[in-house]
Amino acid sequence: MSGQSGADDMLGRGLRLLTVLAELPAGAGVSAIARSAQLPVSSAHRLLGRLAEEGFVAYDEDTRRYALGVRVLELARGFQRSDAGWAAASGPMRRLAARTGLPAIAGVLDGSDVLLVLTIEGTQHLQLRSAEGTRNPWHATSLGKALVAALPERERERLLTAPLPAVTPRTVTTADALRTELTRVRAQGWAAVDEENEVGVRSLAVAVPGSETSGRPPLAVSLGATVVLTSRDELLTHLTALHTCAQDIAARLV
Repeated sequence: MSGQSGADDMLGRGLRLLTVLAELPAGAGVSAIARSAQLPVSSAHRLLGRLAEEGFVAYDEDTRRYALGVRVLELARGFQRSDAGWAAASGPMRRLAARTGLPAIAGVLDGSDVLLVLTIEGTQHLQLRSAEGTRNPWHATSLGKALVAALPERERERLLTAPLPAVTPRTVTTADALRTELTRVRAQGWAAVDEENEVGVRSLAVAVPGSETSGRPPLAVSLGATVVLTSRDELLTHLTALHTCAQDIAARLV
């Protein structure tokens, strides 16, 4: 039992190191990584070396910095292609992006954040860049509002009573205002934000119906646009196409 416990502890520590490195795209030295992971430097150094041998961590001998390795990308790609991932959303989202010219983005709730799980580029000459794996506060995004509006009341209230920091000057940060907005989102079936998460960007999102019963986290899909090229009214003209995309995804997640 003690050997199994030690192996579990070692695995947990290794996963903590990878989680820390995911927040350090430029990499870091072993002391900084150990501090962030709350591990002894000697343990972190030993585990990072083992992870580097397997390709999950890259080590730069000149700078003495560690960063995520290529095997992590392979795992992410494998997940996206698997039944547990969101590969089923790819086709409908590609059609949506081609039809509207706008980037299509899918996300799930992870704690108080929206985690982007799939992004498809549009065709406009001025493109938004939203990388898979990016996190944004739920209350500043259309994806987050669409997802939270569909939650049971107890879960909604838990998120509404947590800190709601301002991301831009236009972010809605009061629970009462958000509560009112979420009621409206549930009634109309879509959510929109104007420069609440990023200045110069607006977006429109709908929850994928029934995705909460697919064995995966509930999913929402959105269209993003620059305020320079796309007015709010113009973005809303794509609402039918967005709903169609969400329904097509739902049919593939069954």
